[in-house]
Amino acid sequence: MTTLVTGATGFLGRHLVESLATRGEALRILARPGADVERLLVLGADVIEGDVTDEASLRGAATGCDRIYHLAGVVSHRQRDRRLLEAVNVRGTGNVLAAADPGARVVHVSSIAAVGPVASPHQRADEQHVFPAEANDLPYSGTKRAGEKLAFEAAARGVDVVVASPGFLLGPGDVHRVSTWPVSAYAAGRVRFTTSGGLSFVDARDVARGLIALAEHGTSGERTILAGEPGNLTWKAFFERVSQVSGSRRRTVDVPRPVARATARLLPWLVAPDEVRAAAHWWFVNAAKAERELGFTTRPIDETIADTLEDHTRAASRS
Repeated sequence: MTTLVTGATGFLGRHLVESLATRGEALRILARPGADVERLLVLGADVIEGDVTDEASLRGAATGCDRIYHLAGVVSHRQRDRRLLEAVNVRGTGNVLAAADPGARVVHVSSIAAVGPVASPHQRADEQHVFPAEANDLPYSGTKRAGEKLAFEAAARGVDVVVASPGFLLGPGDVHRVSTWPVSAYAAGRVRFTTSGGLSFVDARDVARGLIALAEHGTSGERTILAGEPGNLTWKAFFERVSQVSGSRRRTVDVPRPVARATARLLPWLVAPDEVRAAAHWWFVNAAKAERELGFTTRPIDETIADTLEDHTRAASRS
């Protein structure tokens, strides 16, 4: 089997490629010029220089592939990055779907951000959750939702595509600290305040395993959430877990949402206002479908936090 992976040099991509290599799949990687691909070459992957926004390089990489894992994307909650998010998360997804050979299975990796937040911490969003219209104003959520729409439209035209919606990724291997920054920020004492809201945290290694199961058993044209109930944590509860696992407690102040937003506007070097706007929602999900249909499970959240902290410590000692 020949498998193409986009976004293979990222956090989740590295774990997925390692898992696919152990299965003996012939791997093709679409990597941007200048990307660090040494680990991928060691695994025997065929690295093709290109980008999901470059239709020609993408078509060349996808030709002859039985499966395509589309992980490439931009994560940002800032309005100033909306044009870039639309180029990669939306149009890039359309390019991948168009480049797939007839009969190839495409695993489009979206996010719970595209499922949408719930109204209270007691609720859980499942695959049928109604996406709140106001969430379209959040740059990351809006563009990931638009990318999903293209995937579902392609499925309606006969493209074999399944959509994965992972939770917020933690674990070792986040080389750019895009996802695991809350852990390192708290450990370094840079988290000054918390507010209402929370995320569904999940280990990237578990998600990589779930993507493979989804490629093999998922139903075309459907979304599947990859997360776990223990990972649904308010910010206060999450930082308490980080404190317990690390053995280091940092003083934070719990403030109402309007105060948090005002503070971010006044002190943007602490946290960007757009980041606070996105974080001050409850992104809690129900992953019963993945458990039922894929046998998907997640490791204990404390284990994930501990491995994240250890990975950050190792990285700091090398720098």
